[in-house]
Amino acid sequence: MRRDPAGRGLVSHPAIERALPPSQLEHAANSLSETGQSVAIVTGFCIVDADPQAAETDGPPGAVYLAAALSRLGMEVTLVSDDYGRPLVEACLMARGLSRIPLECVPFEAGQPNEPARAQDSAEHDTRTDAWVDAFLANCAGKLTHLIAIERPSPSHTVESLVAQRRAGQPPVERFCLEVPEHDRNACHNWRGVDINGYTAKTHRLFEEVTRRRLGVTTIGLADGGNEIGCGSIPWETLCATAPTGAASRVAARIATDFTILAGVSNWAAYALAISVAHVRDRIDVIEPLDVESERGVIELLVRQAGACDGVTRLRQATVDGLPLETYLQALVAMRAVAGLRT
Repeated sequence: MRRDPAGRGLVSHPAIERALPPSQLEHAANSLSETGQSVAIVTGFCIVDADPQAAETDGPPGAVYLAAALSRLGMEVTLVSDDYGRPLVEACLMARGLSRIPLECVPFEAGQPNEPARAQDSAEHDTRTDAWVDAFLANCAGKLTHLIAIERPSPSHTVESLVAQRRAGQPPVERFCLEVPEHDRNACHNWRGVDINGYTAKTHRLFEEVTRRRLGVTTIGLADGGNEIGCGSIPWETLCATAPTGAASRVAARIATDFTILAGVSNWAAYALAISVAHVRDRIDVIEPLDVESERGVIELLVRQAGACDGVTRLRQATVDGLPLETYLQALVAMRAVAGLRT
């Protein structure tokens, strides 16, 4: 999963390894294996500069792959997305024959994408979101054990979130204020630095609330670019130093998770986590039907039926992060071989 064909640098940079505690995949897999009972998986990333706008092929396939494995291991799984990600998640569930797994859709705030309710994140502009979060957590009735994000945008930093991060030295507040304009703070961005807040339902509020309420829910973030939920576990200045994009200081995520798993492609992290949990449970048989050819079919269906696009090329094509399927699927081939499964 730590191959880096796009050259983003996150998965192989020594500074990132020093910033995160070791063995994040192992610890996340052990947590799910030992205490996983009810799991919510959040995914979907809108590519706003695609024509037409659509969610990308990275995220939903990995989310459903992981959901399939956890469900077969006896866990209760719920998928969560928004109106952009929903068609992709539905297509993945249909392709995998998993219609029994529920999909929850977080509402957008009222108005158009450029209006304050959707474009800004604050208490006065989060009313629909927070009502949904309250209802979702009430419905879980204390059952939720794990909350996982796969390739899901996180708001960028504020001065307050920068100061709250764990780091060895003092927070670089002066540098942050110089490099990150006010309008770029506390907003979701794509890797190019484009503000996508109005096109991203505020699913991060679910992560904030399970932490604020001390519900004992373990959170896991699966990411590849530094702007996704989970990457707030890495100090802002470390992400700035390692990400090759010039927009790194503005897009760096502020939402942290208990475990953060980085990969060259976020879907790869989901595959690795699914296989690892099955291995820890000594139930690698649940991964057998989740083979390479079926995953190829899932991604092709996403494009053909759900209108998915590639997040890098922004084209409606059966590729993932700019990688042809043959190249992209090599990682899953290798993971299955390590697990002793046919490829």
